[in-house]
Amino acid sequence: MAVEYRKLLIIEDNIEELNELSTYFSMKNQVYTATTLAEGIELAKNNTYDGIILDLILSDGNGINLFNAVDSLPPVVILSDIGSEESMIEGFTQGALDYVVKPCSPKLLEMRLDLRLLPIQKAIITVNGLTVNAVKRTCTFQDKTISLTSSEFNILLFLITHAGQYFLPSEIYENVWKMKSLNTTTIKRHISTLRIKLTNACGNVKMIHTEFGKGYCFTGEEQQRRKNLYHLLFLRSYL
Repeated sequence: MAVEYRKLLIIEDNIEELNELSTYFSMKNQVYTATTLAEGIELAKNNTYDGIILDLILSDGNGINLFNAVDSLPPVVILSDIGSEESMIEGFTQGALDYVVKPCSPKLLEMRLDLRLLPIQKAIITVNGLTVNAVKRTCTFQDKTISLTSSEFNILLFLITHAGQYFLPSEIYENVWKMKSLNTTTIKRHISTLRIKLTNACGNVKMIHTEFGKGYCFTGEEQQRRKNLYHLLFLRSYL
């Protein structure tokens, strides 16, 4: 069942499709609409939404440009006529949480969107000073903001909600974007930049651990604590 009274932005230049989606989603949500990329960018920059439904083929440009034009985006579900692997890879690389190929019924689209929008009570997770807010799509460490791209945030949110578990790049891809892995190099690149940003902000707290053959794991461990434990065990071996 859909969560009521979400604020949704639908960016679609096909008026018939836009009216159909707007009418359907307005029954349970506050719906805002844009028929051009420029209008969508303006609305996304100046308002807060719980989710965005984005068409790619717009009269004034490619909808994918929304990701570069707006610094902090809510979860974005791409709804497009383009079903090529290349377009899907580009969409997910830019930070889309889902990619739905038209034609798609509003009911099915609603179900796909519901999978991406966490209930508010489950949306805020804090581990060792690191706080991830899935509704506002923000990440902070001890109240200091960490600026993440949409893809970096998506990956961090998945890892932190499965703390202590290891995942291979292909498993992260399939869990985050709910489809067969298309490009694990992309995951490795995003995790590399994500770890640099977390290290710069969190200092001696190592958030993401890597183990050969097992993949990546969110631990939130303090490096110094681990070092002290290692030295203690090392010294005891000589006592």
